[in-house]
Amino acid sequence: MRQYKDFQWLYHHLSTGNDIGGIIIPPIPDKLGSRTLETRKIMAGLRQRISIGEIEATAIDCKKLEIFLNKIAGHPYLAQDNHVDCFLTEQETPERFSFKKGFFDNVLKSIVDFRHQKYKDREPAFQQDRYVINNACMYWKNVNQSFSQVIQSRRKVAVALIILASNVVYIGAEIAGNMSTERKLIQSFGECLNFCRKSIDAACDVNEINFGVILDYYADYYEEAKEMLYRRTIRMIDYDSALRAYEKAKPRYQESADVKRKGTKNAYEQTTETAKNELKRFNFARVRDLRDTLLKFAEFQLAAARNCCTVISDVLITLKDYR
Repeated sequence: MRQYKDFQWLYHHLSTGNDIGGIIIPPIPDKLGSRTLETRKIMAGLRQRISIGEIEATAIDCKKLEIFLNKIAGHPYLAQDNHVDCFLTEQETPERFSFKKGFFDNVLKSIVDFRHQKYKDREPAFQQDRYVINNACMYWKNVNQSFSQVIQSRRKVAVALIILASNVVYIGAEIAGNMSTERKLIQSFGECLNFCRKSIDAACDVNEINFGVILDYYADYYEEAKEMLYRRTIRMIDYDSALRAYEKAKPRYQESADVKRKGTKNAYEQTTETAKNELKRFNFARVRDLRDTLLKFAEFQLAAARNCCTVISDVLITLKDYR
């Protein structure tokens, strides 16, 4: 059985053992059951799990890891890595370790990233991609937050329905007294409310593990796309610097400057070509995954609404026929 550290092992080797300059590495989800990470998410306004149980939370985390593996297995370059075959076929990975990201490393990365965001790109298309993806990172986080608020609101409605159903049955029993027919009618109405509550809870669980997981995963995936464009920008800057150094180099230094210029140019052009293909794959997969998830979301909402409508209609007919 795989542990979370096995997934970390795979992600580490894929991101450090390959030339990932123009590759969008599928993001590894947060560690299962990590209260620290969960607190940070809540503080950041992302998905909250206050009202769902451990079983549902574990199912969500496992779904994210499944998406991570599917993205790796479907990648034309990463899937060829020997570590993927080892992860899928070997009983245990050769080593297990934890990642620790330093606070100051993240701060330094943010500062450097901010400085290079202003650097004009050689290709207008990539300049536009940087602008779009930077904004998309923020938009997907906002969508995540809005979806969480919808789920939380619906769960509050479900709790209110429990209270309402209990009160209806209790008050109905007091009013009906020994009249068995009225007692049964009121009890049926209470059961109807309880059915609606269960339907809302089930819809929240299904939507959270499908639509919510995709929103959450692509919020992180966009950050990885942003990282890829950042790496390409760095190689472009290296090439521009080497080109200027070559043009200004004295005759005795021109040969070494030319070697560096050619090396940085080759790295930049290869990264750019890979990045173009990666962005096409990323955008195609994003549209496909979101479309499929929205279809499932809409179909389940319609099915749940029909079931509730049928139960309520039956109770309504019974009440109307009562004399």
